[in-house]
Amino acid sequence: MAAKLFFMLLLLLVLGDQAAAAEQFLIWPPPQQMAAEGAQRDISNNVRIGLDEKSTMLLTDEASARMEHAKTRYLTYMRLQKQGISSTSNSNAAPINVVSIAVESGDHFLGIATRYNYSLHISSSSQTVMIKAASIYGAMYALESLTQLIDSNTGKLYHEDVTITDAPDYNWRGLMIDSGRRFFPVPVVKNLLDTMAGVKLNVLHLHASDMCRFGVESKTYPNLTAALTGIHGGFYTQEDVADLISYGSNLGIRIVPEFDFPGHSRGYIPAESDGVEFCLPTSDERSQLFGDPDGKTYKVVHDLLKEMSSLFTDEVFNIGCDETAVKGRCTLESTYAIERKMFTAIANEFGKTPEGWEEAYFDAGAATNNTIVNAWARHTAAEITATGRRAVESKAGAFYFTEAAPGGPSGWSKCWYDISTNVPADQMKLLLGGEMSMWSDTYCYIDQCGSAGGGPPVGAPLFPPTRDVEFGKSIGGMIWPRGYVGAAAFYNFNTTAQPDSPAFVSAIYKLNDMLQARGSSVCPTNCSCDQLSACGKPYITPQPGTSVSLSACKPTEHNTGDMQRWNMTMDGKIQLISQPNLCVLFPGANVYPLLLGNCTDSRAAVWQHDSESSEIKTSADICWDVAVVNMSVGAYKCGPQEDQPNQHWSFDKDTGMIISLDIGKDAAGECITATSV
Repeated sequence: MAAKLFFMLLLLLVLGDQAAAAEQFLIWPPPQQMAAEGAQRDISNNVRIGLDEKSTMLLTDEASARMEHAKTRYLTYMRLQKQGISSTSNSNAAPINVVSIAVESGDHFLGIATRYNYSLHISSSSQTVMIKAASIYGAMYALESLTQLIDSNTGKLYHEDVTITDAPDYNWRGLMIDSGRRFFPVPVVKNLLDTMAGVKLNVLHLHASDMCRFGVESKTYPNLTAALTGIHGGFYTQEDVADLISYGSNLGIRIVPEFDFPGHSRGYIPAESDGVEFCLPTSDERSQLFGDPDGKTYKVVHDLLKEMSSLFTDEVFNIGCDETAVKGRCTLESTYAIERKMFTAIANEFGKTPEGWEEAYFDAGAATNNTIVNAWARHTAAEITATGRRAVESKAGAFYFTEAAPGGPSGWSKCWYDISTNVPADQMKLLLGGEMSMWSDTYCYIDQCGSAGGGPPVGAPLFPPTRDVEFGKSIGGMIWPRGYVGAAAFYNFNTTAQPDSPAFVSAIYKLNDMLQARGSSVCPTNCSCDQLSACGKPYITPQPGTSVSLSACKPTEHNTGDMQRWNMTMDGKIQLISQPNLCVLFPGANVYPLLLGNCTDSRAAVWQHDSESSEIKTSADICWDVAVVNMSVGAYKCGPQEDQPNQHWSFDKDTGMIISLDIGKDAAGECITATSV
């Protein structure tokens, strides 16, 4: 009897701990202080949100307009949480029918100094939710917290009495998106901004130029974007920039631009006719700008960035300065000189605070004392604050989302990282916050858009603008839900929280479902997503005209693996097993890439795999061939192995995979994949 009683008490303790843990994560990111008790309580379908009279008088016209946007937005979200639900309340308290907001400042300014603190009070003795906030943006955070307090299963507030006192630990909580490689269309950016607002991120770092493009319209140098046509299409007009800034401001999100320079500057190639010079001027892979003695490069870039700084209203202007090298005409001294001159101009001429990656200080040494420095690879925020400079922690090992990650804790646990690690207490004021980085390297049509010499990366099929919709789904699935974990680490890191605990996992997935219901592009709950698929389903379904290419073999993955499984029929067809109506067609000699078509097409029944020579060929001795230039797969006249090592293939009947035997080349060991380029 005693043992049974002990077990029951232990069970109650465990259940109590689990309940307490679940309460800790009712709101995401978890607030600094929260007390909640009592039964669930109704919130009226006709609830009103309003500012008190004093606050209304304080607000600037722009602040008032932004609050109107917020009120409309959160009333919509609250109704969405209650949609289709009708049930009685267990609480004796009357339904909430008013949300009253008081703000200390009526300013609409958004910047490093913006205050986001708020308090929220719900009492069972009142039908009014009381919100007090330092600014309209703190009020928006309070409304987000209130919305998350509505149980989507019942449509009611989780508790009848709630008190929250909250403020973020850091005022820079960001997401970087790389639109300088694969362009991020405006609707995709807006979807990301909406999701960021749901987890109280407040900085969108827009990496707008890199290897594939200079991605913002210039009236001074219009040829920069005039060259962006066909599969390379995509740039922001100046009207787009204003639209995105306005959209972000209504959500309390700053947009900080980055125009990478002098490295990662392949997007400047169209400006060579205007005077910019590269370290390796005749190289097809040129990508780093040269600080020439005559100052021609500096003048073009200076005038261009001055124009860009007038478009972007934020106080910070980022010029990257990462991954430069001593190469060709470029010396460490020439790189230092052009970077330092530009950092100085940003502050003294453009009236902005300069920002750059860690190399700007630790490699070239060009970062001025007022330059904000992003730590990402070989250095930490603590090393930057030790120099007296302000830092943003973008630790690659925790916050880089370039590669896909498994769904669940195994994919997001690394994001639960304390960005203040090793920063002394007296330097904490220099640590502005942290950023997650969604680089689009893996979506280039060819490795680094031709600057690296490799073949197409895994996400290449989503590079063309015709795949903007699929790209938006893909990029959302690559960022969220692991991005929620990083957002909370920047907001209120808690050393006792375990990212693989049941309560933590449940909170992430509850949030994920809520944001997906709002329209956010996310990786669905309990799924894994990569560049080309979600939950094992490809974003692009092969169809006639789909190309055949090489990619890393993934025999155990349903998504990529299904696009790599083939059947070689007795009548000479090479058939996609997942869609047996599609076969590889013979396009004729010297044609790249190979394409899929209907298996009834007469060009399908032509292939034979010669196991002795390991060639896949036609009766006319035309072989499958890997092009040396861009690693695409096509048809070319068969040749001896010593001359054509790129024409040899193995076929694994068990897996259905066709594997390149291009020994000593980049293609060796990669699998034939149905993609769409």
